[in-house]
Amino acid sequence: NIKQWVEEVDETYKNFSTRMDKYREKLEKSLGVSTESGLGLEGDRNSDPTLETRIKDGDLKQIKELNEEKRKSARRKEFIMAELLETERSYVKDLELSLASFLVPMRGANDLPPALRGKESVIFGNLEDICHFHKNIFLKELEKYETMPEDVGHCFVTWASKFDIYVYYCTNKPKSTDVLVAHGSPYFENLQKAAGCDQPIAAMLIKPVQRITKYQLLLKDLLSCSTDKELGEIKDGLDVCLSVPRKANDALHLSMLDGCDISIERLGDVILQDTFHVWDPKKLIRQSRERRMFLFELYLVFSKEVKDSNGKGKYQYKMKMMSSDIGITEHVEGDECKFAVWTGRTPASESKVILKASTLEVKLKWIRQMRQLIQDTYFGNSNVPASLPTLMVPSSNRGSKSTVSQRSSRDFD
Repeated sequence: NIKQWVEEVDETYKNFSTRMDKYREKLEKSLGVSTESGLGLEGDRNSDPTLETRIKDGDLKQIKELNEEKRKSARRKEFIMAELLETERSYVKDLELSLASFLVPMRGANDLPPALRGKESVIFGNLEDICHFHKNIFLKELEKYETMPEDVGHCFVTWASKFDIYVYYCTNKPKSTDVLVAHGSPYFENLQKAAGCDQPIAAMLIKPVQRITKYQLLLKDLLSCSTDKELGEIKDGLDVCLSVPRKANDALHLSMLDGCDISIERLGDVILQDTFHVWDPKKLIRQSRERRMFLFELYLVFSKEVKDSNGKGKYQYKMKMMSSDIGITEHVEGDECKFAVWTGRTPASESKVILKASTLEVKLKWIRQMRQLIQDTYFGNSNVPASLPTLMVPSSNRGSKSTVSQRSSRDFD
């Protein structure tokens, strides 16, 4: 060990000093020279007898502290990995129990209440797909990392596309809850008793949503006890889990968009969605209006939140801009949260639409994403068709040949 090595070096040095002193004495005698100081090797070496002890003790203490820190981090990572595997196995059992106790009996029932007939896909969503993925794929993949917790993020990254099944499940969840609240009792209570299940159907169906949150917490714990070299893939794995609720939230809001003059598929992927205050430049009295905005791969869509005849909220489509043709003015005087968008070659004041984000952070995020879309289009990294019109408005507000400058201020009403 280190202490033994130091002692061996020390002993060797002392032997060398002794031999040098004897040689000095022999040389002085033969030359008839005498010096009291000599070479001073031994005196210098032993000038402070406690120095070696202090240095050795200090190094050993530091090394011991570093090793203890590494051992603590390793034990912490092993504990987190054990919890991840244990909860994953429990989760798979819960999924199987949910299907066996509620879905299977419902499918085979002859006395199913009329209000529940044909509602299996609404109530359970794609729970069978989730169960299949975790039971047959993901649990087995996680087990490969039992002794390598610092690399488990790679497992989430590898199967990232499969986690999109949770986006559909989370998006469908409100519909499932509505059906259960309106028509689930007492049918599912009876199924629960017959199966001897400890938890009601509502508690069982919320578990996939809770599981995504659990992944996030465990991966954050792993980050806190990992070295800089280990952070990369754990962060990437955490991003996969964080993207699920974000994508689900985007999908929920998109499902509320009503009246768009082209299909949702033609708009491209949703990149961002949020609420802004919007000022119409064509209005003499400029008053802001609250708008729900969607930034798609191909379009920037403006919509207005309204209530339908049943009091249910939806987003009434107002207008859209081609994202590839949008110009951006990042700073609007008087408010750091404001910016402006426009179409055309030059930003005329009458064509600028002024937007106010809820925070500066939201504003910067939107500007960054819109500039990225524009850049991708210029450098050929986007599938945006170059020949599409720059600005489209609902058919009820369009003339026979609408252009950018002909956009009506009623689009904002």
